[in-house]
Amino acid sequence: MSRTASWAAHVGECCIPLSARRDGGCAIIFLMHGHLLVSISSIFDDTRSQASDLLKQFDKAGVPVSLLVAPHIDGNWHLAKDAATQSWLREQAESGRVLILNGFDQAVQGRRAEFANLDAHEARLRLKGATRQMARIGFEPTIFAPPRWRMSEGTLEVLPEFDFDFAASTRGIHDLRTGELHQARNLSFGEGFGSAKWWRRNIIRAAERSAQRGNTVRLSISGRNLDDRKVVADFLKAAERAIEAGASPADYSVFAPR
Repeated sequence: MSRTASWAAHVGECCIPLSARRDGGCAIIFLMHGHLLVSISSIFDDTRSQASDLLKQFDKAGVPVSLLVAPHIDGNWHLAKDAATQSWLREQAESGRVLILNGFDQAVQGRRAEFANLDAHEARLRLKGATRQMARIGFEPTIFAPPRWRMSEGTLEVLPEFDFDFAASTRGIHDLRTGELHQARNLSFGEGFGSAKWWRRNIIRAAERSAQRGNTVRLSISGRNLDDRKVVADFLKAAERAIEAGASPADYSVFAPR
């Protein structure tokens, strides 16, 4: 059996043991294992093909992948002017892929994360711009994640004013309807965090250890790093180790009420 087939078989066997008690007639369910949440960012014309290739590998293994999408990248790429990427993203969304709004203009502050230090007023303006431009071309994501996952208090304060159910940050998944925080640290390849060999080894170990503890594991990779086969191989390995350690593959919609 090939490594991919073996991994897929393991995913198929993976389940979430549950314990439950009734309190006032309501069943309260406790997850005994955490989730594995995988995502790809920096998706535009130069990275779309590589992202598609990686998605095929995860799809074959039965691992959902969420896509982080922004209306502008690098100052000279605009989703509204890229019909091919728009079409590809629509196909992904129609197939059930979760799309996450990943900021407004990732290049606006150079190397700094766009929403990391914004006050409420500035965050509101950028969110208005991003949501309006995305809606104009037919995309209305219900989850927000700032570039590099770094989100200021001002941003978190104004997010409930928009049609988002959840937001993801370095701290975890914020339920914007209830104020609840699902703590889950993000482990990234690229996205300002680096992709050197030593860093990738640390991410693989961290993903495995976190899954062994029953925590939710969040793995993300920048589309800009998908040209490097070694980086891609180690990203797949991190996901594989997390699953083998007990994490159940899911996407970011797993926190939405059923």
